[in-house]
Amino acid sequence: MAMVELSRFSLLASAFIVVGTTQAVQGATLMVPFELARHVAKNNGKTTCTVSLPLPVISLSLTSIYEDEDESHSTIDPQHKQRYDKAIAQTRQFAAFVTKYASNYTETDGNRLDAASCALKALDSWARADALSDLTTRQSYLSTTRILAGAALAYVQVRPAAALLKFDTGAIEKWLGDLAERTIPVYTESGDRNSNKQNHRYWGGFAVSAVGVAIGRKDFLDFGFESYKLGVCQVTADGALPLELMRKKKARDYHLHAAGPLVMMASLLEANGYDALSQCDNSLERLAHFALDSINDPSKMEMLAGEPQVKLPRDKNGLIRPDRIAWLDAYLHYYPEDRKAYGKLFEGALFSSNLGGRVSVLYNVSQRD
Repeated sequence: MAMVELSRFSLLASAFIVVGTTQAVQGATLMVPFELARHVAKNNGKTTCTVSLPLPVISLSLTSIYEDEDESHSTIDPQHKQRYDKAIAQTRQFAAFVTKYASNYTETDGNRLDAASCALKALDSWARADALSDLTTRQSYLSTTRILAGAALAYVQVRPAAALLKFDTGAIEKWLGDLAERTIPVYTESGDRNSNKQNHRYWGGFAVSAVGVAIGRKDFLDFGFESYKLGVCQVTADGALPLELMRKKKARDYHLHAAGPLVMMASLLEANGYDALSQCDNSLERLAHFALDSINDPSKMEMLAGEPQVKLPRDKNGLIRPDRIAWLDAYLHYYPEDRKAYGKLFEGALFSSNLGGRVSVLYNVSQRD
């Protein structure tokens, strides 16, 4: 696939887009590893968003959902979970909104200009309100990395529409950059703790990397690469992540959860010249196989974790709930030979607001209208 350099408001017609920068690293040109809307000029002509936007959330004070005395963080406290879900609900609604409308724009290859307008206006509304600027607990920072990652990739998807809409994206880019800047020291300046080395760090690295690609900050990708290597170089010969095995009965859940940001980070990094996939003897591939194989046969996971695994949420068709493996189509983009084995784990387009929306639509254009 050819890579085409585009200016700030250029239209997109290639398999990759280069995002010009207006901040920090002068002259940085960073690549998006998937095909964005291919026919932005052939849109529906609707420039107005007619739906209500999610109201900005400025402050969050989140705490763990697990029982206080549970060192493995595998037993949920119902009251803690209820309090957490209530506190983060509005923020999740924002992530779902911007990734849904960004995906609608991408899935129609640029026809749904009104969908892009909705995503841009929601992002701009939260940016101008300086949303998520008052995070009062470490858990708040750890939880909002997924919101930041999804928002950044939603922005990447609708950015080509900004020129058609004459939309000033300056506030959005500044806000995303500020959130990424605040995320890095959460991990680098808090000592030697497990959450700086396990899935929380990978989600932080992915979020910062996604912002880096969105606004042209290569230094953010450098942080992502270090986060990525920290994760994949822990993968054992079996394909396991030792710190996720410590989650005991939820080890399978957390291996699937940890694989998502690592796969997406690898994609962003590979597109920008980093040697990610081959790191530590192709350990990402081993991790993906181990995690995916455990969905229908958790015996090896149970042996290594030392406990039977909790049941995974499944749809009526018996397949695992799609958001748990939304990263799979991105993985299969790089390992197409695995589609025969793992393509049967899902039907239709995979979606996760944490990963930017309909991942299948990004990496598999056959899923587009």
